[in-house]
Amino acid sequence: MRFFSEKYHHSIRYVRKEKPVDLSWESQKTGDRRYKGCNRIDLHQGEVPPFGYVSGDGLAPVGVYVVVRGRSIPDGVYAYDPDGYSSAPDVVGQLVRIGGKEETKKIVSAFPDREVVEESPLLYIFTGQMESSVWRFREAAYAQVLQDVGACATSVLLHQKSKGAKVFALGGFVDDELAVALNLSATELPLAALAVFPEYSETAFNSVDEGVGETAYSNRSEMECVAENSVLYDASSRYPSQFMLQNRAESIVDLSKCIRIRRLSAQALPGDEFPLTPARFDTPQYLKMASDFVSDFRDYRPFKKVGLDLDDFSGMLRWLEVGQINLFGAGLLKIWVVAFDVMFVFPGVYRYVPVRKSIYMQSGEVNIKKFAKCHAVPEEAENAGFAVILTADLNESCNLLGERAYRYMNLNAGYVLQSMHLSSEMLQRKARGERFFYHDELRALCGIPEGESIVAEILVGKV
Repeated sequence: MRFFSEKYHHSIRYVRKEKPVDLSWESQKTGDRRYKGCNRIDLHQGEVPPFGYVSGDGLAPVGVYVVVRGRSIPDGVYAYDPDGYSSAPDVVGQLVRIGGKEETKKIVSAFPDREVVEESPLLYIFTGQMESSVWRFREAAYAQVLQDVGACATSVLLHQKSKGAKVFALGGFVDDELAVALNLSATELPLAALAVFPEYSETAFNSVDEGVGETAYSNRSEMECVAENSVLYDASSRYPSQFMLQNRAESIVDLSKCIRIRRLSAQALPGDEFPLTPARFDTPQYLKMASDFVSDFRDYRPFKKVGLDLDDFSGMLRWLEVGQINLFGAGLLKIWVVAFDVMFVFPGVYRYVPVRKSIYMQSGEVNIKKFAKCHAVPEEAENAGFAVILTADLNESCNLLGERAYRYMNLNAGYVLQSMHLSSEMLQRKARGERFFYHDELRALCGIPEGESIVAEILVGKV
């Protein structure tokens, strides 16, 4: 295995079967996020996404920071406090001012997209707060928190799109510069950013990729820090455990080595093509309906044995393109669909190509009982109408984007999870990301090529 991303992913495939890897976590101090003495501004309904994000298992592992310019509040750097106290009835959180012009300059200097970042009226920065997830996911916490961040970013993206804004996903930046500018603790990692512009903005209008997130930044030329069998780090590194070391391996440290990559793939696939029916609601209707939802934690109840309608099945897949299906660029994920009980769709394993609005059959029927046994809690997977499995060739992806590819893939998986969740809620169904499953068994059962690794799995049904 050449890349650290491959080694890390290989290690977490067995985390739930064997004794978890010991972490030096007890010696780490939890970050103080009370922001004593800082000015606070109330946020009201309509100013934050009402539907929250479905990932995270209720652990709230995502930190949100906002750089504000030219708005109705003073320019500066703010931390979002969802639990901020206020006596007003419609307050849904607070912005806490933690920095001014100097901190803003430091943040801007961490990005290769200087013009985009400098002119953005709103710049969202998303961090992973690892201490809230490590007790549940152990060594796999880093991969899971990446998906949580992707889901949270999707909520912000769809909320801003519903207001007519144009959104740029920014995955390339110098990690430690952002961490220092935001005064993050050792257990909090900057992982993603979104720049938000009015639709009429000249910067948004002149965007190379029209803000659809098809480009990504590679740190391929920085991989000399990753040895063949080990990773070379200073013992005083601010990253205390193995999944923190993964972040260090994929960090961009020099913007001059930050290479912009664009990769699109829309060709037809071998196998019988099954065109999907049109989505039930168009994009404006979808965004309007999404604004009615409230935060929802994962529902662990087993699915009921209820089949899914073809139009619902097609709509949930086609609504993936309402936002940015390649949220942080390069289109690295492969989308597999395992159909069990969908009207007019033969049971079996398919590949979905969104641009072509079609699924392509790859193999025949998959036994639902055997499928359920590939999960740590089989009864939670039984009676699913269909499953979406996201895979990637890690070697191919890392060759393209360096160690940063692992971050992009998991952030993108969080986007797919959040989109599927919102779509299922509209149709009175339930979509949930499965955390605890056996990678090798699931891949073999579904006939997924050995060279592809499962990044995430989403089950859809009725509860």
